[in-house]
Amino acid sequence: MSSNGAAPAKHHSARIMSPQVQLVLVVSAASIFFGLSPLKTLIEPHLSMHVPKPVVGWSLAAIALSLLLLALAPYVRTPLRFIWNCFVKPLTKGDAPEQKDRLDSFYAGQADVYDTTRTHLLKGRETMLQLLASHLKAQPVPSSSTEMSKPKIWVDIGGGTGWNIEKMDEYLPVSYFDAIYLIDLCEPLLEVARKRFAARGWKNVHVLCQDASRFVLPEWESGQLDPRGSLTAVTLSYSLSMIPPFYQLLDRCDQVLDPQRGLMGVVDFYTSRDLGNKERAIGTASKRVSWIAKWFWECWFEMDNVHLHASRRDYLEYKMGTIKLYNARNNFLNSWLVQIPYYVFLGCSRQRDATAASKTFEVEAGNRLGQGHGGLMTPTSPFNASPWGTPDMPSDKLLSVPADFSIGPSALEKSEVSLSGWQQTIQDVGAPLSPFHYQLRKAWRVPYLEEKIHEQFRTHIYGWTWEDPDVDVKKLGINRNDHILAITSAGDNVLHYALAAQPERIHAVDMNPCQGHILELKLAAIQVLDYSDFWKIFGEGRHEDFERLLTVKMSPFLSSHAYAYWKTHADQFSRNFYFRGYSGWALRLAQVAFFLAGVSGDVKRLCQATTVAEQERIWQKKLRPVLLNKIMLKGFLGNPAFNWHALGVPKNQMNCFLEDGTVEDFVKATLDPVPSLTTVRDDNYFFLLCLNGRYTRSSCPAYLKPEGFQALKLAKTNNAFKLHTDTILNVLRGLPDENLTKIIVMDSMDWFDPIPPSIPLPPVGSTALDVLDASPEAAYEHLKSELDFEILEMKRVLKVGGHAIWRSAAKRPWYRQRFELAGFKVEPIDIRENGKAIDRVNMYASFWRAEKLA
Repeated sequence: MSSNGAAPAKHHSARIMSPQVQLVLVVSAASIFFGLSPLKTLIEPHLSMHVPKPVVGWSLAAIALSLLLLALAPYVRTPLRFIWNCFVKPLTKGDAPEQKDRLDSFYAGQADVYDTTRTHLLKGRETMLQLLASHLKAQPVPSSSTEMSKPKIWVDIGGGTGWNIEKMDEYLPVSYFDAIYLIDLCEPLLEVARKRFAARGWKNVHVLCQDASRFVLPEWESGQLDPRGSLTAVTLSYSLSMIPPFYQLLDRCDQVLDPQRGLMGVVDFYTSRDLGNKERAIGTASKRVSWIAKWFWECWFEMDNVHLHASRRDYLEYKMGTIKLYNARNNFLNSWLVQIPYYVFLGCSRQRDATAASKTFEVEAGNRLGQGHGGLMTPTSPFNASPWGTPDMPSDKLLSVPADFSIGPSALEKSEVSLSGWQQTIQDVGAPLSPFHYQLRKAWRVPYLEEKIHEQFRTHIYGWTWEDPDVDVKKLGINRNDHILAITSAGDNVLHYALAAQPERIHAVDMNPCQGHILELKLAAIQVLDYSDFWKIFGEGRHEDFERLLTVKMSPFLSSHAYAYWKTHADQFSRNFYFRGYSGWALRLAQVAFFLAGVSGDVKRLCQATTVAEQERIWQKKLRPVLLNKIMLKGFLGNPAFNWHALGVPKNQMNCFLEDGTVEDFVKATLDPVPSLTTVRDDNYFFLLCLNGRYTRSSCPAYLKPEGFQALKLAKTNNAFKLHTDTILNVLRGLPDENLTKIIVMDSMDWFDPIPPSIPLPPVGSTALDVLDASPEAAYEHLKSELDFEILEMKRVLKVGGHAIWRSAAKRPWYRQRFELAGFKVEPIDIRENGKAIDRVNMYASFWRAEKLA
């Protein structure tokens, strides 16, 4: 039951011998070893004839080795004790019949060195404690005086030597809690904990030697507190896998945890192969391990009575509501071969009130189809009943019931006589909700299920947005009464809309979850970080302390999916975020091309130019020949594979601009007008980022400026966002009639397969193919060429006078006639002609608007 903790005498053995003595011993051993031949020559004449000569050499070598081992003894004693107690000793003795005896026997010889030997083995403990601390601090202020006067109690189950409690003091002062209880069944480890807490002088920290599945606090025994809902926090650090009656333990934790404000943190090893609806809903599809890893780690840990059967984690995720979940691998030997799977879980009682979140998702976000079928990617209910299926489910859909499934005595079903009369109960609490419903603070992200198609998006495509949002606001007349649907991309444009016009609602839609993760991170960072940290992350694209800020500050404002993604990809901000993702390859290529051409200095001069005339001169004489030579045009910019993987331009979109000319014509029309518009140094932050790799304070998006950063902190502004991980079609299908005023789909319509003009629109009210249960991927293949259904949904969802807006790589895109067939009034906002730019980016050949007439 004990598997976390630290000994106060961390390096006690290393203090037995002074460094000076160790140095003398090492020098002596080295002297004997390297002077072996002279020493033999000196000693041999004085020995008896009966002593063989080889004995002298071996004796000297033995003395040298002994001196060396004596010098190194303080450093090897601890790992040798660890190896003996964990791997050798269990093989020499049979298992004791009682759990307490087994634990005492296992840890008796290593309790004082426990912390030293577990630092690298038990990863994730600090992350779990940081998550718990940050979420406790981010809890909404209690709404009643009763809640405010309720004592804060933390119970650390299987806390061993007390390492968790001492470490937590770095993130959340121990004085935050009225009482802290360390519960463990192993006396050798508890003795270390008692000494640790006494040394710290903590009066509110108590050590109890009890069975975790039947633990009782003094406040319960005295009648001072009703056990039900009395705990603020419960933690299990590498102990859930060691407690035999884990069902009983989790039942108890569920019933004693505060149903509205209590939090539960768990970190442990795991193995898992089968993934079902539960995993898709709570974002744990990444937890799958190979069959050989599952078999090996289960057998390996079983030798130490650590049980990695999936039933423990399954029941945890079923019994408790999930707030955060993170899967990782511990390669403590710095080897790809040895990677132990572990997870970090932060949860709450499933009795926690989630009605506000449900209203946000189903009413405010328009996800009215989220509880049933009706859309290719629209989420179904994450759970129907238990995580193992329902009686009426087809046999081939049922998940296997764990072989050791049994329900122990439920926690704190108190008898009328005394606390000793625990009664067994089996409570059907229904189906758990997704982590989105238990989000503590902002409900920006709309729930979604992880689908196979999401696996194609291992990272983001766009690290920044290519459309000019200032032009959007001015030419589209975006205002505070607008309800907008726009593509998420990297979030730059929708953040600009919120700043410039403060629209009432902004639906940001992207089928790539990673794009939603970027926008979530920006919103969370705006809420809790100082401007200097925010600028480092998104202005410079790097922050040396990003991973700590992510967990300690931003995590309460992030969905579980987004947090797990950024925890796994924290290294994207170690050097430069803008060089990561698919779009990062374009920046890297540009830098390599400039370096090879010897114009890197000219690029810097262009970024620092104070006039457009100077920019124009550098572009024409230095940079244009590099970007518009035949190698770049044919090998890269005209290469469909490069265009998709580096620029996010699919084949259909290439065909759009090839209708108007060649690749060279398009690139010239795009880049040639830009230098004469405005300076990169002071205004054109789009090309500054591409050339410089980062923004500057004078040339950056509005949300990166101090005033924009402060304005977006306001709840009225940032509460407008709803982030959808879905197709535009499915999000539209979930919205009520005449709900939107503007739909801004960027260049997404260029991606569709052309529909011949002779094909009529589908009948009004018809529905696109939906085979959600059978094969979502097959349905997507069908839908991606069915732009007509999207147009019909736009017409239904837009108010009269509302607009659908798009940009296109073609001057007169083929699909404008599909809007006309649907009854829209279609007109160009701008078309790129006569060598003139349509905005600061000028990446598209045209800008269009379709107005709903009736």
